[in-house]
Amino acid sequence: MKLAINLPLLVYWEALAEALALCAPLGLDPARVIDILADTSGGPNVLKNRGSALAAAMQGKEPSPVTVDVETMRKDLRTMVEEAHASGFDLPATARVLDCYNEVVAAGKGRRDITTFATRKMGSG
Repeated sequence: MKLAINLPLLVYWEALAEALALCAPLGLDPARVIDILADTSGGPNVLKNRGSALAAAMQGKEPSPVTVDVETMRKDLRTMVEEAHASGFDLPATARVLDCYNEVVAAGKGRRDITTFATRKMGSG
């Protein structure tokens, strides 16, 4: 059940990274961007709970303390893909997102807070 609960959230972090990259050229205050996204249908509870840490990460600040690191979430994604294969089906979106997490870990950023994952396409994560 834990994997099923985490799957949409972990895929969301990648989607959020891409959305933030689209917003970056607008030059908006990071806290305002997060407030706007959190109040839309595209904003899950994580934006309400982690919004201030995410806005800080958008400004290049390291979240402290690290609550959940990228490496731990990558492990969950890997397990999700393996469990699906063992059950006879594929998770194509999840597998592609796992590739994105692998890239972050390969760049030596696996122990950073998950909020920095969402900012990496902006150049600050």
